[in-house]
Amino acid sequence: LRLALEEASEMKLVSVLLVSLLLVSAGHASVPAKHIALKSEIETRALRYFLDHAHPVTGLVRDKADAFGPTPSQNIVASIAATGFGLAVVANAADRGLISRSDGEAYALRVLRFSEGNLTRHKGWFLHFVDWSTGSRIWKSEVSTIDTALFLAGALYAGEVLGGEVKLIANRLYEAVDFHEFMTDGGRRPGKRTLSLSYTPESGFSSFQWSQYAEQMILLVLGLGHPTHPLPEECWDVWRRQSFPVPWLSVMAVEMPLFIHQYSHAFLDFRSFSDGYASYFENSVRATRVHRVYAGTTAVYRTLREGFWGFSAGESPTGYSVYSPLNFRGTVCIGCAVASAMFLPHEVLDDAEGWRSGSRSKEIWGIYGFIDGLDLDRKWASRNVLGITVGPAYMAMANAEDSTSIWRKFMRIEGVKRGLERAAR
Repeated sequence: LRLALEEASEMKLVSVLLVSLLLVSAGHASVPAKHIALKSEIETRALRYFLDHAHPVTGLVRDKADAFGPTPSQNIVASIAATGFGLAVVANAADRGLISRSDGEAYALRVLRFSEGNLTRHKGWFLHFVDWSTGSRIWKSEVSTIDTALFLAGALYAGEVLGGEVKLIANRLYEAVDFHEFMTDGGRRPGKRTLSLSYTPESGFSSFQWSQYAEQMILLVLGLGHPTHPLPEECWDVWRRQSFPVPWLSVMAVEMPLFIHQYSHAFLDFRSFSDGYASYFENSVRATRVHRVYAGTTAVYRTLREGFWGFSAGESPTGYSVYSPLNFRGTVCIGCAVASAMFLPHEVLDDAEGWRSGSRSKEIWGIYGFIDGLDLDRKWASRNVLGITVGPAYMAMANAEDSTSIWRKFMRIEGVKRGLERAAR
């Protein structure tokens, strides 16, 4: 019976996809007036996460925190990507007057000074997870290319907004990163033009490559725009862009989780970017619509029947999981759905308003906004939020309005402009 349901579900996904391909996208639209208050509330609560859970000495941001009460003191794991999102969120809040500029500068300087002077790096690249109070390696963590890129993007944005020493340190951290190290695996593979995902002292460079459509666009743009040792232009061309009959909707975009669309777009404004391959913004708009429509037309799972969606990555009853419409077993990340507001502001905020005011509000809406995971079929709801979900949720809300967006100033950064120009040549 379960196999039959899964096969029927996959057939329905194909039908939903074909219908969605026929829909004309409205493109980027501003937040409806009726949802401005909710946008502000989501931003305020997300901002609080990064103010509450950045270490007072190091500035490093906890990987996750309790959504409804005090976070246990033994929760010492910091995420370098969450720390980067925190830099972006706090800088944007300072730029908009949500916090004072001096508080924003103090926050950014605390983490950037510590990161430059105390964190272990491999040719400029950062570890994925560290102890939030000491910066030491934890869980035998890998040196991660994408997590470093997200940290650098947040640092460079903070520098663009706040200037002064913040910008000086952010630029030094960026310049110190050797992108060729992960392209050639430390010189061992000089002809390779994809970047390896990670490195550990124990195992060396990962065999997995950034070789297909995923969240690595921010990584490649920063590499192409590096001020002293940029990546060769071929690095933008070698990753696969498989397509349906319409070239701007990627097979991988539909088969893979929402976060692959959100992380790069949270920083990069692809609305007018063209490289001859695809409209990446339109691709993510349509893929998000496919995710949402599929969830709304699938009756197999109670979670979806009650109107929830968010095929992405996060906590589940069995631990951290990654899932998509083609690999779904009942858990959704509703906070991840919110991070698609920059693609479909009307639809996402309509859903978020319904969730917040609905009968399950008390179990899904906490101190920092929506919880991470929800699985009604297994009578389970996460007590936590993750920094890598809360950060993109804030940034998507900011980007849903041009006047508040991250994009306005991030796209002015010299390395970003160079990288995009070389990608679009």
